Amino acid sequence: MEIDAAVRSSGGPALRAKYDSAVYAVQRAFALYPFEEIAFSFNGGKDSTVLLHVLRAGYYLHITSSGNGDQTDRSIQNCPIRTHYFEDPAEFPEITSFIYDTVSTYGLPLEVIRTNFKSGLEALLKEKPTKAIFLGTRNGDPNAVGQEQFTPSSPGWPPFMRVNPILDWSYRDVWDFLLTCKVKYCCLYDQGYTSIGSIHDTVPNARLSDGSNVFKPAYMLSDGALERAGRANKPSGRKENRSVASSADRAEPLQLHRSRL
Repeated sequence: MEIDAAVRSSGGPALRAKYDSAVYAVQRAFALYPFEEIAFSFNGGKDSTVLLHVLRAGYYLHITSSGNGDQTDRSIQNCPIRTHYFEDPAEFPEITSFIYDTVSTYGLPLEVIRTNFKSGLEALLKEKPTKAIFLGTRNGDPNAVGQEQFTPSSPGWPPFMRVNPILDWSYRDVWDFLLTCKVKYCCLYDQGYTSIGSIHDTVPNARLSDGSNVFKPAYMLSDGALERAGRANKPSGRKENRSVASSADRAEPLQLHRSRL
């Protein structure tokens, strides 16, 4: 599987350790819950993109290690997991295009949800039994406080398990993985955006500019603590901060990783 091979052959020991932990969490989830009752919240951000490829690797290793699949089967290589995109009217068109291109490339069964976030989630779980949802939440996200790799949803929300495989990844880990694996990510990150919310609250990160209108790509940001420097201070209620979480990097008690950091 190309993701696993790339990390093991080209990634440093720190990245390999983070990757192994994340893949183990994915494999554990697939062992604990029926595949048809697991979902993936995909919002097109860098964290969500990392999670997509960690899911692909984890699913491939889970299936092939059990001897239940042909290693050349494309569906096994791509992980045909239920994928949900909570669309926002204030979405960057580049994000929307990236999402649709990505789900097409990897054959993901996408469902677009356009209603109020909580209502959409409740309707989704009523229509399709869901035991667990994979999220790209990371420590340092405004809403990640108190979460672990497996964290039940908050009181007052539909019951399911939030699975956060890359919870302990840093900004640098994210970019090391994307660049090592040579996978596509949204083009906005090459234009100086380091954390993407809505068109109303996001601008390129000034730390990546030399004072002109030219910005270096996001992976050139040396201090990950400045990742959100291009974001407005007030919560926007949009993508990068809507992961099924409980308070901090997604200001609602249970947001489905809408934060695309």
